[in-house]
Amino acid sequence: MKICQLCGKAIELESRARKYCSQECRKRVKYEKDRAWAKANSDKVTAYARKWYEDNRELMQQQGRDNYRMKCLAKMKGEG
Repeated sequence: MKICQLCGKAIELESRARKYCSQECRKRVKYEKDRAWAKANSDKVTAYARKWYEDNRELMQQQGRDNYRMKCLAKMKGEG
C-alpha cells in the first residue's frame, strides 16, 4: 500500500504512479502548484490577462453593463 503525498491516507494500488488518494487531493496539489507558478511569473500572468481583456473587450463591456442593470433593478425593487 502507498500513502497519499498530501493527506497521508492509504491508497489502494491501481497504478504504481498514483500519488494521491482522491481527486480532491490531486486538485489541491494542482491549485497550489498553479498559484506558486503565478506568483513566480506575475509578469506573464499580467500580460496574459491584458491580452485576454483586449481580445474580449466587447464581452467585458457587456458584462459591466449587465451588472449595472442588475444593480439598478435590485435597488428599484428594494425601494418600491
